[in-house]
Amino acid sequence: MIKLYDPCEPFRAYNRIEGRPREEELDDSLAAKIHDPLWMISRQFQFGELKGEDAGSAIFAKAAINTVRMSSFTGANGQKIPYSEDIPMEARVERLIPSIDLKQAVRFGKKFSKLLDEEGGGLPASQGYSVGMYQELLVRRFPFEVPEISDSDTAQLSASKARALSLQQASSFLRTMAGRAVNGRLLWEILNSDTSAIGAIVLAANQSATAEKFIQSKHKTAVQNAANRWVEYVKNELNLPENDQDDSWLSERLEYAFKTSIDEGDSSETELQATEYFQGHLDWYSFDVAKEKQNGAGAIDANIKKREVLTVIPAEASFAGMPNSRWWEMEDGSIDLGNLKASDTDIAKILVTQYALQYSNDWLAIPYDISTGSFVEVEGILVRDTFGQNFFVNAAHHEGESWNEWNMYALSVDTGEFAQDSFDKRVLLPPSTVKTIESEAIEEVKFIRDEMANMVWGIETRIPDGLGGGLDGYEAAKNLKEEFDRLIQEESAPLNLVLPATNPQAVESKASTYKPQLKYQLGNSVSENWIPFIAVHQNGSNREIHFQRASMPRIMDLFDAHAIRPRTPLLREGIDEDDKQNTPLYINEEEIPRAGVKLTGTYQRTRWYNGKIVSWYGRRKRTGRGEGSSGLRFDLVLENKR
Repeated sequence: MIKLYDPCEPFRAYNRIEGRPREEELDDSLAAKIHDPLWMISRQFQFGELKGEDAGSAIFAKAAINTVRMSSFTGANGQKIPYSEDIPMEARVERLIPSIDLKQAVRFGKKFSKLLDEEGGGLPASQGYSVGMYQELLVRRFPFEVPEISDSDTAQLSASKARALSLQQASSFLRTMAGRAVNGRLLWEILNSDTSAIGAIVLAANQSATAEKFIQSKHKTAVQNAANRWVEYVKNELNLPENDQDDSWLSERLEYAFKTSIDEGDSSETELQATEYFQGHLDWYSFDVAKEKQNGAGAIDANIKKREVLTVIPAEASFAGMPNSRWWEMEDGSIDLGNLKASDTDIAKILVTQYALQYSNDWLAIPYDISTGSFVEVEGILVRDTFGQNFFVNAAHHEGESWNEWNMYALSVDTGEFAQDSFDKRVLLPPSTVKTIESEAIEEVKFIRDEMANMVWGIETRIPDGLGGGLDGYEAAKNLKEEFDRLIQEESAPLNLVLPATNPQAVESKASTYKPQLKYQLGNSVSENWIPFIAVHQNGSNREIHFQRASMPRIMDLFDAHAIRPRTPLLREGIDEDDKQNTPLYINEEEIPRAGVKLTGTYQRTRWYNGKIVSWYGRRKRTGRGEGSSGLRFDLVLENKR
């Protein structure tokens, strides 16, 4: 007898058994009224209850978890320091040294006077210290002064003073505080690097008091202690880095970069790097594994690498508003299941809906608390069901490096440009904040490509107003132009107006009626908040370029021609207070695409998990809105309308 076999796999088709109501409302359908017991048996068959394969429910689980923690932090300056959780990592990475505005200068100056009185009040009565005895002398030594432009000033210095005068609210504040308060900004410039510099205002023995030195020698200890406490107060208040080099901001890349190390507990380390952090919120996806751990020769240190076996009762994985997986279980009546509408492009909504309605009882959750800054690996999970059967669940990536593995939350490993991609299967929980309060932009710069002018522009759309806020960049440029116009009018106005004697019959005195139709113009101008960046070759290369900060000329009758300097701290890097450029500023070409870039500087505030309030000043990069045109042109022949 010959038996024939069909070599083709039979075609199988599946269809869901579900009610199809003809009414608009779904009340009757969701009520699940029983009209026929056969329908209930069909539902049981659809859920697989007649097979008995998933009849057992998980009642017990064990999970083996390995945990290691961050051990060091390395900023962009390359200095490696021990890792600490006293502040969030966002604050440690993003914090910059901001300019102390006038309001802060008043507050810090008042704080110094208060600390000095506290230290002086603790001295013996024989020292002769009285509260407020040095207040007027401190105001004279560290004053608030309104800048005044003199004839001996250079063009750049005059422009710097004119910028301060053009900030009208800040100028009014300066005039109000002049002679009334201690300027904490001037005090900080002296004491920020060395608190012993306060000795410059202390008198020597048998020395007479002057405007520069007035603290009596017997009060030297009190003023030194006050200076130490004051500097510590300012650093904590502004959450400042230790020095100018202790930050992670890379100006040529317009983003942050830093590294952290993981001590594996076996004399080896894993190095994590975040080379392109600019989003404003630090999470696991900001990191890559720069150097995989090596097989350490030492024994595992249990104090560093922690292995814990967790025994729990697993709970069903759910989210707020998800329908219950059990049949006949009462649900919240405020949830409208019939209003779940998703188009074919709403992939995320479709996935969540599919999971909630069909596969919710297939997923279980095992809660486990881990410390921030940890690198966690789940070795495996042992699950026991109601029938007493044990099932060992391996990790989703247990089989090897297959393209269809579950690699979500895994960190990529830097294996080289042409090497095969690799992943570290552990889960990273960085010490980042959950929510921050962000101020309005203090500085904002938009970088655009101007193809017609063949350059890049940094448009200062918002500049610091000197009082802790921001000012519209175009308005600030307009105010500065008006300030220069006012200075020119004051300079050109004669004291006595004398008209020259003329002969009306002379030919020279008769007005000429001839007017040329065309005129030549060397070039036009752009708003002063547009800072140009020109393409230059990188050192040692005749092909690669980067953008160097340049300047437009300011030409007027009052001063010699001089360069227009930026007003935001972001673009003023390498320029001193007198508008003298000490070092150039470069930006890599790839950092400014055709879409442009927008950079903002803001103050941020958060509450850390230990209850500490942390504030810092940082920057964030976003995508721009495309190319633009400045309208800059040279060698123009224009119609003479005069």
